[in-house]
Amino acid sequence: MQRKIALLPLLSLLLTLPALADVQKESPGGRLPEGSGLATEYPGDQGIAKDPNVLFHEDFERDSLDAWGEKKGPVSITTAAPYSGARCLEIPMHRGKDTGGHLIKWLSQGADTVYVRFYVKFSKDYQYDHHFVTLLANPPEDRWRAFGKAGLKPDGSYFGSGMEPWFAWGKNPPPGEINLYAYYPDMEIDPKMNKYWGNAFFPTGPGKGEAAGSKRVVPPLDRWQCWEFMLQANTVPDKADGKQAMWVDGKLVGEFPGLRWRTRNDVKVNCLWIQHYGYDDSDPTRQYSKDQQTVWFDDIVVSTRYVGPRLSASKR
Repeated sequence: MQRKIALLPLLSLLLTLPALADVQKESPGGRLPEGSGLATEYPGDQGIAKDPNVLFHEDFERDSLDAWGEKKGPVSITTAAPYSGARCLEIPMHRGKDTGGHLIKWLSQGADTVYVRFYVKFSKDYQYDHHFVTLLANPPEDRWRAFGKAGLKPDGSYFGSGMEPWFAWGKNPPPGEINLYAYYPDMEIDPKMNKYWGNAFFPTGPGKGEAAGSKRVVPPLDRWQCWEFMLQANTVPDKADGKQAMWVDGKLVGEFPGLRWRTRNDVKVNCLWIQHYGYDDSDPTRQYSKDQQTVWFDDIVVSTRYVGPRLSASKR
């Protein structure tokens, strides 16, 4: 089952997340960790960029976006209520003026397993978006291969997945239910449209969204949250041993193994795409959205190891 919107195109019970664990925990059976991670070794994220596991770190304190490979739309650094430090990233959307904005960061040679941790806050009047934060894998000869492939089945030379809120045609309260929205070779087709729209993976399982009950995860508005997700590529072209997973405030809310992401081992996760995208003619959320809404990002870490929530600089 898949959600019928392109990659680039109940309020009854929200999940209450437990407090952050004091130590990183390994789940039984070799499952992924929860709670504290790499970030606890670098209080306040100070020095985390130098860790050999870290591919990229951005706290927006330099008042410059020069570290990013591409910037589009109303994307800016602001001093208004960052999660930490003096600055954060602000991306608004304005109906009739823009479709939001984005930043792209190329991750050098990339890696087979990549985690991205970031802090996010939605404006208090927020409704819904179309697409959000995405990791992409591209072949070495074409770093744009995974872009512009909405509706197409990946051929194994690229893949991608994004952590984003799902509006459920207005059934979910804003900003929507968290899920992973993935493009990969074994994805399911939309039988009505005969198109390969991204397949959705919810905390309750693949394709089980707003009707799945109490495991639904809907983030709050006007409050910072720590989001993290990972992609792990399959080891050999014909083996479905890859996975993806997502965390909210250090709580593992979804783990999805058994995925065949690629048919070439040189296809690495090599791109971070920070999107706040919607409001165009193909956006299915447009009839449910207000004329303007804003999202803020802070303290981004991309790593080959689980990062976990940022530890206060005063805690050691």
